[in-house]
Amino acid sequence: MRLKKIKLAGFKSFVEPTVIPFPGEMTAVVGPNGCGKSNVIDAVRWVLGESSAKNLRGDAMTDVIFNGSTSRKPVGQCSVELIFDNTSGRIVGEYANYNELSVKRLVTREAQSTYFLNGTKCRRRDVTDLFLGTGLGPRSYAIIEQGMISRLIESKPQELRVFIEEAAGISKYKERRRETENRIKHTLDNLDRLTDVRDELGRQLEKLQRQAAAATRYKALRSQVRELKGQLAAIRFLKNSDHIEKLETEKASQISEMEALIARQQGDEAGVNMYKEKQSDLKQTVDDIQQSLFTTSTSITRLEQNALHAKQRATQVEQEISRINEQQQLLRHSLQEAQTLLSQSRDSLLEIEPELEINEAELYSVKERFKDAEQLLRDVNASARQQEAAFNQIKSKVQESHSQIQSLMNVQLRTSQRISEIQQELSQTQDENFEEQLAILDAQAEEAEENVFALREKVSDLTTSESEASEELELVRNELEEVTGKLHAARSTHSALSALQSDASRYVSHQDSNEQVAKTLWQSIYAPDLLAPCIEVVLQYLNQPLLSKKDEVASVFSQQEALPSGVRIFTESVFTDKAEPGTLAFALLEFSENQRVPSFLNEIFIFQNDEDLFSDQTKDKLKDSGKSAMSHSGLWCGENWLLKPGKTEDGVLQRANKLTLLENEMQSLEEAKLSGQKRVEMAQLSINNIRQEIQKHQSELLECEGAYQQSKNARSLLAMQQQQQQSRMTKLQDELAAQQALQQEEESQLEMLSESLTLYEQQLSECEETLADVNERREREELSIVELRAQVEMLTSKKHELALKKQQLDNHQKMYSEQVSRNESQMKEYVETTSRLTDELSQLTSPQETQHEELQVLLENKHELEHQRSEALAQLEDIEQWLREAEKGQQALGKDIQARQAHIDTLKIEIEGHRVRGNTVLEQLQESKQSLKTLLAELPEDADENKWQQELEKTQASLQRLGAVNLAAVEEFETQSQRKSHLDEQHEDLTNALETLQAAIRKIDKETRSRFSNTFEQVNEDLKTLFPKVFGGGSAYLALTDDDLLETGVTIMARPPGKKNSTIHLLSGGEKALTALSLVFAIFRLNPAPFCLLDEVDAPLDDANVGRFCNLVSQMSETVQFIYITHNKIAMEMASHLTGVTMAEPGVSRMVAVDVDEAVAFAEA
Repeated sequence: MRLKKIKLAGFKSFVEPTVIPFPGEMTAVVGPNGCGKSNVIDAVRWVLGESSAKNLRGDAMTDVIFNGSTSRKPVGQCSVELIFDNTSGRIVGEYANYNELSVKRLVTREAQSTYFLNGTKCRRRDVTDLFLGTGLGPRSYAIIEQGMISRLIESKPQELRVFIEEAAGISKYKERRRETENRIKHTLDNLDRLTDVRDELGRQLEKLQRQAAAATRYKALRSQVRELKGQLAAIRFLKNSDHIEKLETEKASQISEMEALIARQQGDEAGVNMYKEKQSDLKQTVDDIQQSLFTTSTSITRLEQNALHAKQRATQVEQEISRINEQQQLLRHSLQEAQTLLSQSRDSLLEIEPELEINEAELYSVKERFKDAEQLLRDVNASARQQEAAFNQIKSKVQESHSQIQSLMNVQLRTSQRISEIQQELSQTQDENFEEQLAILDAQAEEAEENVFALREKVSDLTTSESEASEELELVRNELEEVTGKLHAARSTHSALSALQSDASRYVSHQDSNEQVAKTLWQSIYAPDLLAPCIEVVLQYLNQPLLSKKDEVASVFSQQEALPSGVRIFTESVFTDKAEPGTLAFALLEFSENQRVPSFLNEIFIFQNDEDLFSDQTKDKLKDSGKSAMSHSGLWCGENWLLKPGKTEDGVLQRANKLTLLENEMQSLEEAKLSGQKRVEMAQLSINNIRQEIQKHQSELLECEGAYQQSKNARSLLAMQQQQQQSRMTKLQDELAAQQALQQEEESQLEMLSESLTLYEQQLSECEETLADVNERREREELSIVELRAQVEMLTSKKHELALKKQQLDNHQKMYSEQVSRNESQMKEYVETTSRLTDELSQLTSPQETQHEELQVLLENKHELEHQRSEALAQLEDIEQWLREAEKGQQALGKDIQARQAHIDTLKIEIEGHRVRGNTVLEQLQESKQSLKTLLAELPEDADENKWQQELEKTQASLQRLGAVNLAAVEEFETQSQRKSHLDEQHEDLTNALETLQAAIRKIDKETRSRFSNTFEQVNEDLKTLFPKVFGGGSAYLALTDDDLLETGVTIMARPPGKKNSTIHLLSGGEKALTALSLVFAIFRLNPAPFCLLDEVDAPLDDANVGRFCNLVSQMSETVQFIYITHNKIAMEMASHLTGVTMAEPGVSRMVAVDVDEAVAFAEA
């Protein structure tokens, strides 16, 4: 699998659609700085899923879209497509059978990014998953850009581990493990929530079972209430129907009387109608006279206006004739001037035409001479260019010779430096004392090992302490949860009892001021649980009386409009602080001496047992005293009566006592909760301190283990260096001899180049003299052309002036001719207008006498018509007076009819009201799905509304005593039972799924450890082999930072030849680059990515190291496709294909590709 080509459109500086092919195994991308070479690397990284704008050298993801230049507008989107050759089947999965694979990414200005695989839209994750394990990715070791070399070698252990994981192909395992861990976390969360729901649901089911029983009783009573309401509605419907029948009879009587009055009113209206017809005729006569009078007035006005208009028009015509005569005089003068100017223009035009012909002849002669001079100058310039080309060719050879000499001198200098380095390294190698260094490293390793054992014991002890503290924390939390549960239960009970107490409390306020007038009596009585049933019986017997704030009954009566009816109301004076021994009042005061009790409780004796009520002594006390007796159970009797109490365990006084106890209990639980929370916080703080200590010692342990491992590795490295010392010295001596021979050869080449340079410099001097002569002749010809060009310009300018003057004279002649013609035409129009106006003036003066006679006749007709109108108006006034008298009688009769109608309407409203009430009853029955016909049939004949109302109230009271009932409890109980079963099944399924996921994690961890371990060992071995080849000696190795293969980081240690650095950070930039390349190529040996992108990684290297780098890349190109950006000529020579990036147009990159092999073949041919 390899990269065939890249298609770019609108990406950064590649604004136009661009295709970059990669036909060979080694392609070099070259070009000047800033032309867009690195944008090719960014394009590949971007398509493979890079999501960080910073890594693409931008601030936002939309920065990759071409943003315009000085000559181009910004584009709205960009796209990059990678075409892969997959004939080797490197890609697995659904795309394994494709020989060619396309990966495309498109982004718009709205930051909408879209991915495509073989033209099909997909997700970013699909692209990432496609290349998992192949070594490709937005941040993999296959793409090495500017600055990444130093970041790679200086990366943290966990960051360096990522490259080993990618080489091992376990990145897909990590992704699966992460997904599996997320699933396990979600499963555990679901299990916790499910357990909470199941526990809560179990408690709810217990409550719902009790509520369902109460709901069944409630439904039975509610059905009875519905039946009684229906029967009561039927009784009221019958009663309402009788009222309607009586009202209908009265309405019919009133309608008969009203109809008689209406008949009388209609008889009187006949006479009124006759007089109204006469009134209408007279009004029409008056209107006709008024119309004739208006017509006559209009004619008079018209004749007067015509006479005035004729006089005004005659005056206007006379003025117009006078004005036209003046215009004729002015026009004759203008015509004479125009004829004079036309004659002068014709004379000037005849004078200028000969002068223009002479100028054109001179201009033609000078232009011919100018053409001959230009041809001569072109010949001279051609000769000068030939001489300049020869001069430049010789000058180029001189410069090339200088460059070759300088390059050879640089090579000679490097050879001398290399000889010095070899001699220095030989000297240093002989001086090294390995035995002493090995002894120091052994002592350091022994000390580090002792520190590791001590720290491990400390961590173990702290872990035990943490476990004990966690157990104590769990115990305290359980106690806190138990207290919190009790507090919640007490609050719920308190809330329910408070709601019941609030419903039982009654307050009466004044309607105007909202001032509280009265409240229920029991709110002012405190009774212990022993006596509460007795007080409840008395208050129920008194129908829960009210207590007014007033002291006198008269004061209470003054606020009677705010008080309810049928309820007994006591004043404040009912209370007393004195009590007779043996009475209920005395018993209450014994429990609370500070309170006052109602005086009527002094009328009730209190006994402990029911049997004491019927003793002879009790009967004597009650006889003729009007008092009564009561036992603690609430049984109440008088001299001749007995009252057995109902159930009073839920009475208001007992609930008040329970509320007081609950409030005390809640206060104690709140204090216990606060205490428990403080204990939890203290326990948690203790655990956090222990964990901090563990973390601190674990960090120290990690450092000590690293120091121990580093000492061991350093000792191994030093022993290896001792073994390699002799072979290294032999290699250095051989290389020294080769470098000295190369130095002699370079000196002979330098001598030959110096001789060639002297010859080229002599030829260059001869060319300079010849070129000077040619340039002098060219200057003379250029001066002659300048003089001729000036003459041409002068004659041309004079020609233009004469032509312009001739054109102006032509225009004047035409303009004056047109002006003469216009003046003659205007004179003719003035004559005709004067004749027409004279005729009109004579016509205006003739008809004025005829119009005067017609005006006198019309004035006499107008006087006669006004007299006739006055007589008709007098007759109309008499008729209207009679009609007004008749209308008064009609109005009196109409009022009587309206009164009758109002009474009928009132009856209709009453009937309609009864019908509405009847319909309301029917609607109520319809809403309750009851039939009136059925109810009337089943209704007893002696049915009475009051009796049925009492029965309904009694049943409703029974329903009310049930209190708040959850009607949906039965159905909810069944639903929640089914839900509980379903949740139990879900709990079992989640438990099984959790076990499956945990097994998958264990399998993934096992595979990851195996792959990572094998890959680490192989990459380490390859690094140890490659590093000496790249550096010509030295050593490098990889080390793990932890024993846990799933979490351990990876560090790299490198020592170039002759150096004993303690850390890799002490290396130079070039050494770091070579070390990083050694690591990358070691990874490529194990798991070669389809291609490798290198962005100026050879920049910090000198020529010798560039040569080694090129050789290594050339060897690896047999299995890996290399695409690299470089400015180094040696690296360019290595490539099989050169792809150039240019920026001829500012801000726009374009491609130029060269096949090096074809270019060489063409040059040799």
